Amino acid sequence: MSASTVSRVLNNSNLVGSDTRARIIKAADEMGYHKRRIRRHHRRAILNVALFLPFGNNNYLHLFYDTAEFIHSLNSGFGDVRANIIAVVNGPNVQLFDHKKMGDIDACVFGFTTPDPQLLEIIDSRHIPVVLINRISTRRNFVVSDHAAGMRLLLDELLAANPGVRPCYLGFPLIAQVSELRRNGLVQAAQARGVNFTLDDVYNVDSIAAITPRLIEDLLQRGYDALVCFNDVLAVYTYQCALRMGLRIPQDFSLTGFDNSPVRSLVTDPVVSVDLGVADMGFHAGRWLRDTIINKTGTSLQLHVPGRLIPGVTVGASRHNGQRASGYPGKGGDQ
Repeated sequence: MSASTVSRVLNNSNLVGSDTRARIIKAADEMGYHKRRIRRHHRRAILNVALFLPFGNNNYLHLFYDTAEFIHSLNSGFGDVRANIIAVVNGPNVQLFDHKKMGDIDACVFGFTTPDPQLLEIIDSRHIPVVLINRISTRRNFVVSDHAAGMRLLLDELLAANPGVRPCYLGFPLIAQVSELRRNGLVQAAQARGVNFTLDDVYNVDSIAAITPRLIEDLLQRGYDALVCFNDVLAVYTYQCALRMGLRIPQDFSLTGFDNSPVRSLVTDPVVSVDLGVADMGFHAGRWLRDTIINKTGTSLQLHVPGRLIPGVTVGASRHNGQRASGYPGKGGDQ
């Protein structure tokens, strides 16, 4: 075979057929070949980065963060190294290496989505570095928002307005890992601050359609005066539902979100939230990939990015005392 064909295979190119690739890899293994670590010049290196983005049938799943902001920050992390970012939908039957026109893939980033184990096996077999964004794996490199720290910020904001606050958490099991991290962070923060909150005060909703007047009324009658939502999407939907019921926020109950997502702009009164740190996560992922591929640093990446409190007007001293919410006409049901 030609030297160029062998070079393409040993440098992870997709421009060679699978049969030829297998023969070259087999021969390289038998000869004990080890790739030399050559440091490429920064200004001449061009890296192909496969960015996996979430697949979802529900459009509101794409409202959690600003995709353009994430891509821009990821690219910024590479600095003077040119990164060719290739977007791939991480959905059923995702294919990355079956198209020769894709060229070399130097790195893979899973942005706000969980990779399939079989796909990871293929990526690992090619020795391609992988970074997970806002997902945690003890065996993988990742950059994740510090969800527990964000929940501490929200609880402290609630306590500052109402020292006797009794919160409940509206979880979202469709994104199980993130929802559990935030739930557990709230439990830990409540225990540290002496707030009455346990796992019994967690209510999971499978969709935003599950947030109904009946649910809100039931939570208020149980004595909760603060609804801590999994993210801004749930918080904004809860806010709009409460307005239709004739409730006032925060007079009847406090409300918080998480992510500081674009959906917050859909309501006139800004919801108290915590910034997800999208820009920081993208930048650190890009910087680590650049150092790993270009500088061969050999370091691991398991970073929790702290968020910051995003102020709003949905937290205050509630007048709710465990009875029917003030101002609610009491019709009940799912109107």
